[in-house]
Amino acid sequence: MQADQRDRITRLHLLNSLFPLLTGEDLYLAKHIEQTINFASTGDLDNPGQQDEFNEALVKLLQQYLTRDQNFGFYHWEANAGNRSFDPLWAREEVITGLKEIAGFPKAMFFGTGLRISVKGAKKNWTTKLDSEYEEAVEHIRNLAAYWTTKNSELTLVLL
Repeated sequence: MQADQRDRITRLHLLNSLFPLLTGEDLYLAKHIEQTINFASTGDLDNPGQQDEFNEALVKLLQQYLTRDQNFGFYHWEANAGNRSFDPLWAREEVITGLKEIAGFPKAMFFGTGLRISVKGAKKNWTTKLDSEYEEAVEHIRNLAAYWTTKNSELTLVLL
């Protein structure tokens, strides 16, 4: 299987899990959502463009879809904003700010993008050390989410 096909299948499963009320278990509907995002980001139904373009269009669609319900909070965190490397101190401040913003909702989604790019920084190749740093960053964010989320709320944490 080619890398493009693997990426497409991964995107379809991601969309299917993020839009369960729309797609159910139907990957055909997820494919249409994918084409909508592709078109919004590149103007071509079959070309998703760069990962950041796809993520930006996905975030816009999620905001429109999820915030229609007044009882659902949505927050997007871009870990790679300003092309900076991952720093747990700054990440902590930004993640807590986002968690506070969605704290009053019974159901919420914290959607983080750019974490892998942020952890990689200026390095050219992904290494085992970077993999462990990425896992530590994810664990750090999960721990923050667990601490700053109330018992009565249901938080979905998505990190891409």
